[in-house]
Amino acid sequence: MLIGHEKLTGDFKELAAKNDLSGSYLFFGQPRIGKKLFAVCLANFLEKREFEEPKILSDFLIVEPDIRGTIGIEQARELKNFLWRKPAASPRRTAVINDSEAMTAEAQNAILKIAEEPPESSLLIIIARDPEHLWPTLLSRLQKVYFASIPVPAIEKWLLKTAGCGVEEAKKFSKASYGQPGLAWVMASDEKFGALRQQAERFLKSGFWDRRNIIKSMMDDEKFNISKFLEIIMIILSENAAKNSELWHRVSALRRDSESYNINPRLQLEGLLGGV
Repeated sequence: MLIGHEKLTGDFKELAAKNDLSGSYLFFGQPRIGKKLFAVCLANFLEKREFEEPKILSDFLIVEPDIRGTIGIEQARELKNFLWRKPAASPRRTAVINDSEAMTAEAQNAILKIAEEPPESSLLIIIARDPEHLWPTLLSRLQKVYFASIPVPAIEKWLLKTAGCGVEEAKKFSKASYGQPGLAWVMASDEKFGALRQQAERFLKSGFWDRRNIIKSMMDDEKFNISKFLEIIMIILSENAAKNSELWHRVSALRRDSESYNINPRLQLEGLLGGV
């Protein structure tokens, strides 16, 4: 269910009705605010005239990072082949690149060529948190659309309606989500998120040697994701923002680095709190 973005929804419906959509867009803004879902709803509107999440679409492709966490040249070629075929049920074939920061240099180069000479009846949507991760030459070919945060009261109302939350839980999760309905949903419904939060709380409260043991345990888990772990730490710290402001900014900077560079998670987590 798409939450918020009513103005953008109206604008894109009007553009689609007039056949005035651009060939290539960049949807950007903080994570979990509905960028990917909006793109899917737009593809559904083009094909079925309904701006909502579909069950299945004929003329739609989404490309996301593979098991290695990258979007490579083979995926870019698949996208190109998809866009060059004629649509079957929609006026346009819509291809979405989600988490585009994961594109390799070769993939960005291939996507640049598509954006420079888009196939007829195609729609390319690139989704990013921060446009600065993309090549300037590629950015210059994309029409940029910013997705703002969703008001907390709207998220709270949505949680009460869809997540089975009590009033106090809905208030807590919506406030802690900082305008990200996807994050609010995860906090309300994902048991793994709750377990990871408990681990993060132990990490913050433990002494130096206990904390090293916690880090070792996390590193033994092949599915451990440092970005998600740091995100949860930021949520915990934000609950007492005045006291934790300095540490919150350090964690935020480390999270950005973890998403952009090949860092050593163990060393970074061991050094995050120093000898405290």
